[in-house]
Amino acid sequence: GKEGILVHQLGHLLFLLSMVGLIFTINTRELSRQKGWRLIRYAALFFVLWNLNTLTAHFLDNQINVVRMEIFSLSEMAIITQSDSQLLSLIYYLLKLDHIWCVPAMVLLLLGLNRLLQDQIKLRKQKDSRL
Repeated sequence: GKEGILVHQLGHLLFLLSMVGLIFTINTRELSRQKGWRLIRYAALFFVLWNLNTLTAHFLDNQINVVRMEIFSLSEMAIITQSDSQLLSLIYYLLKLDHIWCVPAMVLLLLGLNRLLQDQIKLRKQKDSRL
């Protein structure tokens, strides 16, 4: 029912706020001097955009019900709007391409974490070589 989508939307909102907090923390602690943290900051920005995108799409199709998808077959579907608005159909179609934000976010997060790990391995080797 409606409770499910509201909890789902709340999850997106909390994730969005946590990514804003992460960006703020990286910036205020000047962690972005390290490439790994810069990549993670970019990942957080893409996650913010993904959550905004997804919140908007869910709002249109599950909360105010102005847009719906009608599937005719495996290869044929239509976007139906209450007002037969071509602009709203186009906007909704673009909103459904949310992987444009999510996939780069995940890749940047992976690259950033990998870079931080490599930096720690280098520091450990330098420390061990001094002993």
